[in-house]
Amino acid sequence: MEIKFDIWSLLTIIGAAHGFFLALWLVARKDNRATNKWMGFLLLSISIHLLEYSADISGVSVRYPAIIAITYPLIFCIGPFYYLYCNSLLTGRYRFRLKTIVHFIPSALVLVAMLPFYMMPGEAKVEFITGIDQNGTLEIPIEQIVFMCAHIAQTLIYIILAYRVIGQQREKFKQVSSDVTAIRKLDWLKMVNLYLSIFLCMYLLVVVLLTSVDSYQIELDYVLMAAMSIGIYAIGFWAIDSPEIFKSLPVVEQSKDRRLDPGRQEVLKERVLEIMERQKPYLKSDLRILDLARIMNVPDHELSSLINDAFGVNFYDFVNKYRVEEAKKLLSHENGKILTVAFEVGFNSKATFNRAFKKFTQSTPSGFKEKNSQ
Repeated sequence: MEIKFDIWSLLTIIGAAHGFFLALWLVARKDNRATNKWMGFLLLSISIHLLEYSADISGVSVRYPAIIAITYPLIFCIGPFYYLYCNSLLTGRYRFRLKTIVHFIPSALVLVAMLPFYMMPGEAKVEFITGIDQNGTLEIPIEQIVFMCAHIAQTLIYIILAYRVIGQQREKFKQVSSDVTAIRKLDWLKMVNLYLSIFLCMYLLVVVLLTSVDSYQIELDYVLMAAMSIGIYAIGFWAIDSPEIFKSLPVVEQSKDRRLDPGRQEVLKERVLEIMERQKPYLKSDLRILDLARIMNVPDHELSSLINDAFGVNFYDFVNKYRVEEAKKLLSHENGKILTVAFEVGFNSKATFNRAFKKFTQSTPSGFKEKNSQ
């Protein structure tokens, strides 16, 4: 078979090269290296698989059959690496423990199952692969279908686990902090989760087609590889645009919620309203409930109970409502630029400011400014 690089093989090679670069960049960063190593391993796994796939469609693997299917065990590490990254980033659990190895048992089992194929002579491997490809269509063995279904099931489990961790930490963090940068990290992880879910649906569609049609167009595989490459490009864009998202969240130690008696609650309510109006602590972008509790000279669990019960919101929304009210005053002046106002009132990204503003006013900052500027 002649070695020939087309647009699909080149796209996957470029995506793999980009992934290698990102992985090295993350591992080389001095800050948050313990967490970023998991994302680095994830990108390396995807990049190596892309390289092998590029070798398959360009004919390189037929020339060098030792590399055929060599990354099959590695793709069963993608789900675990992603979950371990989310867990480490959001909970601060960095160490590689004995139970961590459990996540990689499926990969080890696939390696054992593939050993007979890996030990086959190169000519036999080439004959097996070329026998699958019949004039541009594929006739997939049942073993391959089982393998793909197992990979889909495993990845789905880790997507669900990651989604649970993200949701739990998001709610927990909103109870104790108003740091919009931290919430942006959580939103970024939710986007990654959504992307993986969409990719998994595409993967499942491929499996359905493999089992329901007589022939299979290999171009559908190309679309999957292109989606992988696009995912790597997107991570690279976020790394350049918002490098802070690769820094770990501060570990949240949520205090036990204790109900206040009505008299104590009323006293604290008046005090917190006075402090928020006069001292404006909400202008501090990373204001925590501990900071406000120190200003009030009360235990943080009492302040948490007060905000939840007396105001019916979490700490994050409680603070952001004051920020939005302050922003409304500044936007009423003609010289109040939206981005400048966002930073002045405690937000540190325009997107987060726009979402919070619309949540509390049902209007965008630009729309409000246009209607109310003097």
